[in-house]
Amino acid sequence: MEERERARQLGDVIDSGQTAETAIQAWEAIASANPDDTEAWTQIAILYLLKGAAYRERAKERLGCYRASLQACERAMATNPDFLHRVQTGQTMAEASKVLGAREMTAMQFWTTGIFYIFRDCLGTFGRITNVRLLNRAKTMLEQMDAVEPDWDEGASTFTWGIYYFAMPKSRGGDRVKARAYFDRAVALGQHHLLPRWGRGKYFYTATGETAAAREDFSAVVSQQLDGLRGNRSWNRYFQTEAARLLAQ
Repeated sequence: MEERERARQLGDVIDSGQTAETAIQAWEAIASANPDDTEAWTQIAILYLLKGAAYRERAKERLGCYRASLQACERAMATNPDFLHRVQTGQTMAEASKVLGAREMTAMQFWTTGIFYIFRDCLGTFGRITNVRLLNRAKTMLEQMDAVEPDWDEGASTFTWGIYYFAMPKSRGGDRVKARAYFDRAVALGQHHLLPRWGRGKYFYTATGETAAAREDFSAVVSQQLDGLRGNRSWNRYFQTEAARLLAQ
């Protein structure tokens, strides 16, 4: 228990790639001792994603972090015996995900997030055109999350649906009207999360040219007290740092 608490504390004070790696290694030691520890694998996934998004700039380096995050999410999912059996018998992730439940919700959420980060940060324009199937894989996981609990964690999947409809080409079902509705609903539901307002401002309002609305979202993110928020503290600190940087531009 002492090792687990130390790992949590390390995960809350990340401010560089090195401190992210230190926290990841602490959780990896726990997972190595107990390969069926869902929390450990999930935390590894969360921190690898943060390391790539916040502390790596080159696409290749980010891709390595994002892939490691996806793999850790899948290890967390594999602590579900039914999921593991389905994968081992040749089912796809989409097919096997149908047996995932409440215990695997965080892993499902960060798996879909990792897919979108790869799509955004690691593929050029041509790469995004030829890899739209990645978004369809994320959609399958989002559908399973909604089948389990659509308003889980103040509607976490709602924001990701907004990203899906925003990122998907119009010819393949992308819809900015739907994206706006999902982003707005995510902000309304996510009263204790920074991601919805940060993401709506950075991705949606910036793309639509709604500069004043974007700045309002960034100001709201910066003004929050970390102690009153849900989620990983280091992720929340990153959102605030990014929002402040964008406000200063």
